[in-house]
Amino acid sequence: MLGKLAGEQTIQGVVEWVEERQGWLKAQLDWPKRFPVHSTYREALARCDAQRLVQAIAQVLVKARATPAEHAEASPAPAQPGEGDHLLHTAMDGKTLRGTLGHESEQQPSVHLLSLYECERGIVLAQQAVGSKENEISAAGAFLHPLLVKDRIVSTDAMHTQKKWFAGVHGSGGYYFSVVKANHPTAYQDLVDFFADAELDQGEWDSHRTVQKGHGRLEIRELWRSTQMNEWFEQEWAGIAQVVKIRRHVTTKEKEREEIVYGFTNLPRTKARAKRLLELNQKHWAIEIV
Repeated sequence: MLGKLAGEQTIQGVVEWVEERQGWLKAQLDWPKRFPVHSTYREALARCDAQRLVQAIAQVLVKARATPAEHAEASPAPAQPGEGDHLLHTAMDGKTLRGTLGHESEQQPSVHLLSLYECERGIVLAQQAVGSKENEISAAGAFLHPLLVKDRIVSTDAMHTQKKWFAGVHGSGGYYFSVVKANHPTAYQDLVDFFADAELDQGEWDSHRTVQKGHGRLEIRELWRSTQMNEWFEQEWAGIAQVVKIRRHVTTKEKEREEIVYGFTNLPRTKARAKRLLELNQKHWAIEIV
């Protein structure tokens, strides 16, 4: 784990990293003998349950983060209070491992993983192997543990905009932030109609806009958020505190395209206003590079 955190990508790299630091590591870990060689690492890892290994490592990191730093005075000052900066942003998404797409045997299907990824630290907290993307909804229930959810903002795509999932996250002391699409047609249309109503009093609305330009590409992101629909949705969607509209417009030399999505969150506006919500939406997709 230490070798991986130091940037090593292979077992051989980890072995060499350990060899260069044997004296220090033995003192830190009270290690009484020689460290393992390449073949020992490989054989031991081959016998491990991958999911349990990921969870064990994640628990070590989470507990370490919870321990006050010995040199707290060297830590950067926290951001302005009231915007939920102490809440850890965690993205949940599933994808099929590219290296398994070529499996031809029915007894060796492609591997699809549902993952919890901590965006700020780049840590995979948990993974669950599922038969296909359609099985993600039921598999997500395995992540509803306070260690993985409490005091976290869990962002998801539209597939996981599910009443049971929202209730589980909210009940575990966490915060959800998910987009709403046609898989919930009534809620989706309600949001479309709400944000399109020009006669509404928008006094409590909040919005934010970002512009990114470079390499012949212009991307504009805008987000509007409101609390006016909370009472309308609260009977079915646990803890709902804000609804959002997100517009993304991309212009290149070849074409223009625009995407508009809507979303739910139980983050109150005291913890996340429009700027923070737009950042969460954009950072969610960091999970795609895992």
